[in-house]
Amino acid sequence: MKLKKITDWLDETLDLKAFDDVSNNGLQIDRRGGGIDLVAFAVDASAASVKAAAGAGAQLLVVHHGISWGGGIRRITGGVFEVVSAAVSSGLALYAAHLPLDANKAVGNNRELARHFGLKRVKPAFSYHGNVIGVVGVDSKGRKVGVCSGGAGEFAEEAKNLGCDLYITGEASWGDVIAAENAGMKMECLGHYETETFGVKALAREMQRRLRVKTVFIGRDDKGGAA
Repeated sequence: MKLKKITDWLDETLDLKAFDDVSNNGLQIDRRGGGIDLVAFAVDASAASVKAAAGAGAQLLVVHHGISWGGGIRRITGGVFEVVSAAVSSGLALYAAHLPLDANKAVGNNRELARHFGLKRVKPAFSYHGNVIGVVGVDSKGRKVGVCSGGAGEFAEEAKNLGCDLYITGEASWGDVIAAENAGMKMECLGHYETETFGVKALAREMQRRLRVKTVFIGRDDKGGAA
């Protein structure tokens, strides 16, 4: 399958144009020639994930955290060089989707977390850079639960104001922990990386179902293989 067909599908499915993001979402590293037979997925565009994706036989790596943010890449040195060098030398393209993957109603990190925790009556909540990316819902015990993946401890007080009994995120600064305590908001931090595997895996499943292209998830513990 052609790379453009896949990236066009990703752009449309994740509605990239609708987001004002700190990440430069979309195709970040191109590749020359050949079709895409296998698409790898990972949370982070690290040198390790790039090498693992190439080792698995993939021609495209789709990630949540890419390598181009804000004003873009100023110098291809250090860690950025390691990622770019590994990708180019193996003919691996790189595609990133940050806030669009957090917020997506079908396969987003937060909708998938809500499904994982069995939340009902799920509604969007928590705005970041003008984009509503998290959710609130009701669990089996009747508690109102706020969910926002990654490093979103800053929303604990907002969760309290929304009437939540529990707020779930990935990680929080110490200041956010104290702010949550002061507001009387019970907050659970389940890991930045861990909470952001949900949408990545869901997107991989959806791509395989919709485009009939093989996909594989690359976890942090993998050494060239698939999780």
